[in-house]
This record gives sequence, C-alpha cells and structure tokens, in this order.
Amino acid sequence: MTTTFESLGVSAPLAAALAERGITEPFAIQTLTIADALAGRDVCGKAKTGSGKTLGASPASAADADEGEARTSNRHRARADP
Repeated sequence: MTTTFESLGVSAPLAAALAERGITEPFAIQTLTIADALAGRDVCGKAKTGSGKTLGASPASAADADEGEARTSNRHRARADP
C-alpha cells in the first residue's frame, strides 16, 4: 500500500498542489514527521541532504497559514457586519 500526503493528514488542496509539481508520494522522513507536525508536536528529523526534511515540516506551516487566513477573514467579516 502506498502512503499518500492526504493519508498523513495533508489537506486536499495542498496535496493537489504538490501533485501538480510531481510530488505524489512522501519520502520516509516525511512519512515519519508530517502527522506529528500537523498535530502541533515538535519534530526533529536527521536525514541526508535531499531527503525531504523541509517538506516534512512545510504542510504544518501551510496549515497554520491557512487557519490564520481563515481566522483573519472571519474576524474582518464579523467587524463588517452591523
């Protein structure tokens, strides 16, 4: 069975954006770290250059940015309503 980014908890839009760039299957370091990073846990991974460490933490950062955008949008919307 092949592990996918979505099965690790990566949002469908982010997984689709990765797929558009030819990134469809996580490397081992990503498989081991993405779920914990998305859950807000600290992760520490040691692997050779080019093994995908940065992308192991990036989905959590992107999810935080999306949530922050949603909170900001909702806050502005709430202020705009009389």
